[in-house]
Amino acid sequence: MTLTDRAGPSPPPFTLSLLMIGNIVIGAGVLAPAAMINSMSLDLGVSVTAIGALIGWGALVLCIGAPLFGFASNRMGRRMLLSLSLLAYAVGHAVSAVVTDYATLLSVRLIMIVAAAVYTPQAAGTVALFVPEARRAGAVAYVFMGWSVAAAVVVPLMSLAADALSWRIVFGALALLAGASAAGVAWLTPARLHTARMSLKMWGEVVTRPAILLLLATTAIQMAGQFTLYPYLAVELKTVSGADGSGVALALGLYGGAGLVSSVISTRIVGRIGAPRTQLGSLVFIALGLTVWSFFATHYGPAALACTLWGLGFGSVVSMQQARLIAVSPPHASASVALNTSVLYLGQALGVAAGSVLVEIGASVWLGPAGLAFIVLALLASFTAWRRLGV
Repeated sequence: MTLTDRAGPSPPPFTLSLLMIGNIVIGAGVLAPAAMINSMSLDLGVSVTAIGALIGWGALVLCIGAPLFGFASNRMGRRMLLSLSLLAYAVGHAVSAVVTDYATLLSVRLIMIVAAAVYTPQAAGTVALFVPEARRAGAVAYVFMGWSVAAAVVVPLMSLAADALSWRIVFGALALLAGASAAGVAWLTPARLHTARMSLKMWGEVVTRPAILLLLATTAIQMAGQFTLYPYLAVELKTVSGADGSGVALALGLYGGAGLVSSVISTRIVGRIGAPRTQLGSLVFIALGLTVWSFFATHYGPAALACTLWGLGFGSVVSMQQARLIAVSPPHASASVALNTSVLYLGQALGVAAGSVLVEIGASVWLGPAGLAFIVLALLASFTAWRRLGV
């Protein structure tokens, strides 16, 4: 069964939910350093920008790995590919929990993060193999909602657990969750699901389509905007807004909770208003959140409000982008979604780099405005793709 078919075999109950849970684990692992940045920097004896670099360098690996492993694994059944990627993620987190120095942790994380480069785009592509086209955008949004659940529930819990217990215990828990998710995906994902063969010609067709290129640019720019501030959000909440540990966890919870709400809403409305309008609305909320942060973050209340508004956009912006790319050309979905994941992480890496520079030179007050500038550019690109190219 390939992406050129209308829909594949009917999946067992809860298959979409298990794929979504896998994204919860992947998202929690990717975002973990931002949630535990204060405790990790103290324990390992490194700066907060070094911990932020765990996200930045990991994002660079993800950027390269998503299309590379998408191409290398296109002959493998989706069930085996997804379960093995989660299993590798589990092993990586187990090792991360016991390392004693920063250099080793960075090396292990860069190897482990390859699994995330495989799982997230291929989970979205797998949905298209067994979900009819009419329900595909909502199904993709639902599976990607795992990232919103991670931000809403797991990230605040990781922040609290790292302060109360240890960041090592958190990594150990993530290893157990990833292992359990691997078993669940292997159990309930339908067998004999294969994507269309992704030849070099197919990749060439993808990267020469103006609509796809503009959508990919939108993804990279908006992620750069968000990750200029996000890795240092916990630090800024403490130093600028005066929040204590529970206040940081609450703000992160509001951010993630709003993202979860917006993810649920987007899965319900996308069929009526379309993915382009839904995604534009998400970018508007991100812009509003960063605007409030830029002007009022010196007080905790407005800072928490900024996180909430930002979260309302974060929850569905990427899943809607994936749905738009799949709609451009379903036969090329595995390639285009893999590239979308690649540029998503490229944007993360660029944002982390920009934020690190601002922190290092003592200009952290500009983290919000710099992120906002990126989001405005993303809004323009997304609007142009919709109005000029019809996607």
